[in-house]
Amino acid sequence: MSKTKIRVIYATLMVMLMFTFAGCKSSKSATGSVDSGESVRLRGDQLLEAVIDNTPVYDSFSSRLKLTMPSGKGELNLNGYLKMQRDELIQISLLVPILRSEAVRIEISPDRVLIIDRLNKRYADASVDDLRRMYGPYADFNTLQALFSNSFFQPGKKEFKKRDFSSFKASAIDTERVLLTKQEKELKYSFVTSTSNNRLVSSEVAILANGYSMNWQYDRFINAGQTTFPSDLQIILKNPKRSNKIGVELSRISVDKETLTSSPIPAKYQPVSLSELIEKIRG
Repeated sequence: MSKTKIRVIYATLMVMLMFTFAGCKSSKSATGSVDSGESVRLRGDQLLEAVIDNTPVYDSFSSRLKLTMPSGKGELNLNGYLKMQRDELIQISLLVPILRSEAVRIEISPDRVLIIDRLNKRYADASVDDLRRMYGPYADFNTLQALFSNSFFQPGKKEFKKRDFSSFKASAIDTERVLLTKQEKELKYSFVTSTSNNRLVSSEVAILANGYSMNWQYDRFINAGQTTFPSDLQIILKNPKRSNKIGVELSRISVDKETLTSSPIPAKYQPVSLSELIEKIRG
């Protein structure tokens, strides 16, 4: 794998990761009465219960991962693995093409981010407090977990409950989609639900001050044990000047088959700060 490709890998994942931390600086009968463009106050005990019921349920999650992202005039495809231990750990591994050995591992927990660079034998181990000092006070593991898990969220809250819908407004996009929005002092976040399959099909977080936003779109829902996960995710990163799309394809999804724990750091690897690693990536 070329040095350029490694930089693209790191830069893309770091943008996703840092934006998430810094940015967090339904049934047909329930929605059928909403006319296009009409704004309503949601009732958590009456509206979108079917969508909540279709939210993936798991303790542990594992899948193969294929990333597709822009690179020059074409696209770059990268393979790896996505693993999650609910409320504890998210792990992303990217592999060297052909050899299929691990190039980089990123682990995110509620209080820590660990990046292990296998190719250059170095690592960055940062606390959430460090991230808050660098990128703002809204570092939020639960938001990132919800985005990967096709789940509703509110930044700063560990769990989204049905009564939380009372703080959202809903408007019908068309006969099959309902938009749920909430705006706070610094953030606007929104969800799109489908009345045809009673699922969450899009989540978005936007930073009001600078025009940055991140939109996650979900499709191709497949059965995994006793639950259902989207196998096709499209992540759209926007700022006032440009927009980038990252495709995420999940396969061989399994739930509750293993317990995920944090990775040991190899003794001979060189420690670097997170900011130093980012500068090396930009290098």
